[in-house]
Amino acid sequence: MSTMLRPVKRGLAASLVVLAACGQSGVAQGVAQDAGDAARAEVREQLGSVPAVVDTVTAARLSGAFRAAADQALPAVVYIRTATEPRLARNTLRNNPFGWIWPRMPDDVEVRPHTGAGSGVIIDSEGHVLTNRHVVRDADEIVVRLVDGREYSAEVVGTDPSTDVAVIKLATRGNERLPVAQIGDSDQLQVGDWVLALGNPLGLEFTVTAGIVSARGRTTGILGQESEYPLEAFIQTDAAINPGNSGGPLVDLQGRVVGINTAIQSPTGAYAGYGFAIPINLAHKVAADLMKYGAVRRPRLGVIIETLTEADVAAYGLDRAAGAEIVSVQEGTPAARAGLKLGDVVVAIDGRPIQTSSELQTLLAQRQPGERVRLTIVRDRQRRDVTVELGQFETDRVRERSRSERLSAAERLGFYAQDLTSRDLVELGLPEDTRGVVILSTPALSPVAEQVNRGDIIVSINGQPIRSVRDLERVAADLKPGDVVQLIVRSPRSDVGERIVNYRIRR
Repeated sequence: MSTMLRPVKRGLAASLVVLAACGQSGVAQGVAQDAGDAARAEVREQLGSVPAVVDTVTAARLSGAFRAAADQALPAVVYIRTATEPRLARNTLRNNPFGWIWPRMPDDVEVRPHTGAGSGVIIDSEGHVLTNRHVVRDADEIVVRLVDGREYSAEVVGTDPSTDVAVIKLATRGNERLPVAQIGDSDQLQVGDWVLALGNPLGLEFTVTAGIVSARGRTTGILGQESEYPLEAFIQTDAAINPGNSGGPLVDLQGRVVGINTAIQSPTGAYAGYGFAIPINLAHKVAADLMKYGAVRRPRLGVIIETLTEADVAAYGLDRAAGAEIVSVQEGTPAARAGLKLGDVVVAIDGRPIQTSSELQTLLAQRQPGERVRLTIVRDRQRRDVTVELGQFETDRVRERSRSERLSAAERLGFYAQDLTSRDLVELGLPEDTRGVVILSTPALSPVAEQVNRGDIIVSINGQPIRSVRDLERVAADLKPGDVVQLIVRSPRSDVGERIVNYRIRR
């Protein structure tokens, strides 16, 4: 405000000076008007060209595009929760030869599992979900929730440390229809394109944020901690990505998945304007291999490449720093058999120009072993084409933890229980002739974890009286994934008495 007003004040001061100096009012008025016009011109110069009518149509159209993209993509986005049991058994110290040094651990010590959360996106009608490896790594139990509220257990199909891609499969019930994401083409993305990041950041389920593609082919080094052969060519975006967004989709304005949100660069661990997503063309190829082969079939060229520098451009007589310099050729590999040499510069693959070494790696990774590719190279300042039949890296099959196929009653029902003992009757203040089972605990991801408590007594399940753990196991054996369970629960330490608890089992 003060900056805008200053020129006007100068203009008024000038007019007052003119008025005091002039003997005739008409002349004074003319000079004052000229000074006023000059002041207004100075204001317009500072403000720039401001339209008389504000254009809201363009903004409304963009808003509509965001809304349509979110509506298209959100149904296939999932919220993933995981639980990992502690690796240290309760009796580890007791059973080691030096156990006498430490006091015995009490039998009722409760060892809490580690829980985590992330995002994913459904990629086919069979219930396969594309996510990040770091979201589901080492998980003993995986629970997936859709935006419509449906929940499923899931199992890991396969993971790939080189790209941080994982595929899990939902334990669907019968012929349920699942929403499936539309897959886009990440190769068509350009810097400046609008994108939306979808997922479950910081526990805020099914969140949508907007931004642009900030850069392509980014290498951060984050995957080098997990794999000997990391493959990074991230899409960088300023759409807000936070912990919990991992595995969720990055979509274009048509709602098509163009990336899988994976990492952020931040001094605090929270959003700082730099998010990274795996290009969907690479992630989808990896997912297809995991589903079909159980591991990634990675094509091999047999060279070590580097991105060009300014000195390389001068040395090889190039127009600009675009391409991948071959700094080593391994003997007996497809590259060697095709005649590629040290110092060759790859500038295109199958006619598509190459900007960086990571772009060449990414494009090759989308191919299958045995495919033939045409590399355009510069050698001795001459362009030529070389055809290479791609080989295959040794398959890196990563084994992830998985639950046993046989489920106990506790795993199926979602709580651990035991027969009432005389000690329980005394502690809970129950008559001596009371029979039943008492809840000891609930697993971390139990569908009934928030509705029952330790010390609650199960009176009946689906109308069948429960007087012992044997009754509990008998009833549980007849239940199938998706069945609705109705418990009659008595809480001895509560004035509520008996109450009904309804929930759906997942497995």
